[in-house]
Amino acid sequence: MLLKKFMIPALAFSLAIFVISCDNEKNEKDEKEETAETEQAELKAKGTNNNATLPEGKIALDKLPAAAKEFVAKQYAGYTITGAASDPLCQGGDAIDVAVSKPGAPNLSLIFKPDGSFVQQEEDVQMKTAPDKVRDAITAKYADYKAGDQIEKLQLADKTVQYLVDLSKGTTTKEVIFSNEGAIVCEH
Repeated sequence: MLLKKFMIPALAFSLAIFVISCDNEKNEKDEKEETAETEQAELKAKGTNNNATLPEGKIALDKLPAAAKEFVAKQYAGYTITGAASDPLCQGGDAIDVAVSKPGAPNLSLIFKPDGSFVQQEEDVQMKTAPDKVRDAITAKYADYKAGDQIEKLQLADKTVQYLVDLSKGTTTKEVIFSNEGAIVCEH
């Protein structure tokens, strides 16, 4: 009987502490989420929200990141920015495709992350200019797909070269990136 007298209040006290503890954890979580939302809103208002997704489609040239514009001016002297659009990377993640042109030079696409950091240069080239290992890999791994006469030669920021090939089979299409050695880097 004496045990019941102490056990019931002790159990009730433990339960009360548990409920209070859970409520405190929930409040802390709510406060952290609220703080994160406030910070995101402040960043968005400043135009520096790196977690925001890019709008689909065309991007106004005056909305391009300053770092991207500066990169083009310094690294592609004489080229003019002719357009920009949202274009996700094959490996995932948002990117901006900036079209540039220069009289007497090939038209290029320059790919940047939303913060303006350079990812790669893309140039349309004839399939026949791709390395044999790339053409052999297409034939071996995608024998039932058709590749066009043109592919994109990608020169990454670290100067490595890859090739992007659009493949089709009926209504199915794939975008495949190959290394210079013919290995599949990404398939989308």
